[in-house]
Amino acid sequence: MKTSVIFTTYNSPEWLAKVLWGFSCQTQRPDEIIIADDGSTDETRERIEELRTATGLNLLHVWQQDDGFQKTRILNKAVTRSTGDYLIFTDGDCIPRADFVEQHCSLAEKGHFLSGGYFKLPMQTSSAITRDDIVEQRCFDVSWLIRHGLKKTYKTAKLTARGWKARLFN
Repeated sequence: MKTSVIFTTYNSPEWLAKVLWGFSCQTQRPDEIIIADDGSTDETRERIEELRTATGLNLLHVWQQDDGFQKTRILNKAVTRSTGDYLIFTDGDCIPRADFVEQHCSLAEKGHFLSGGYFKLPMQTSSAITRDDIVEQRCFDVSWLIRHGLKKTYKTAKLTARGWKARLFN
């Protein structure tokens, strides 16, 4: 099954880099990543080119002129450019855990949609995440997150759930 990941961005090259570093660490890499750009400046385009080389990811940059918030329009353009049999949508500020694509593919069923969630971090915690934290997967470790400003709640168990616990949360 050929997989395409699609997400939007708008003038957020630092967050874009964090997301792409996350996709570079996947246990099952997507066949293509389509960055649906809702009118960013050249800085974003330049960052994508740098990251294409640095990560070895197959990146497609689909851009449209800035005409206000037109997220659905750029997503539609990205979908038409995709070549995957299976489309995975995420957001331009969500760093994927190393098994993100693998989990999607293992749960995929013909004729069904798969819906996932995200874990919202405080800005202090998100800003502290570095490339190395992503590559080493430290930023998915609850103790690391708590040391960097996340408050411990029952929701943190979602971050580390695997196997039957993950199925229970889902």
